[in-house]
Amino acid sequence: MSNEQIFSLTEALARTDQDVELFQTLAELFLEHGPKDMDEIKTALDARDAAAAGRSAHRLKGAVLQFCAPAALEAAMRMEEAGKAGDVAAAAGLCGKLESELSRLLDALRQAMDKGLAA
Repeated sequence: MSNEQIFSLTEALARTDQDVELFQTLAELFLEHGPKDMDEIKTALDARDAAAAGRSAHRLKGAVLQFCAPAALEAAMRMEEAGKAGDVAAAAGLCGKLESELSRLLDALRQAMDKGLAA
């Protein structure tokens, strides 16, 4: 699967009015904070705190929106919904999918940055 299928560089750059430096800054911040949000989700689930997992998923979803990454966005949305519903079992079941999609997005962003954003 190409990076363009994981996230849309074209759409993401459009969200920054084609400001490549801004996009790079946002990507760097996401590369740092996305894994932290995922760790917070897992910690919350270990504590059986669906609401906290949902809040962390909401924050992660907001960051993912910037990169136009549909699979990661859907996984974060589903986690957020399970957290809001207080459904620890459902949230725990969604955790692996969210972690996988986040990992794919992080890898694709790193590759795009390494190639000078030529997705």
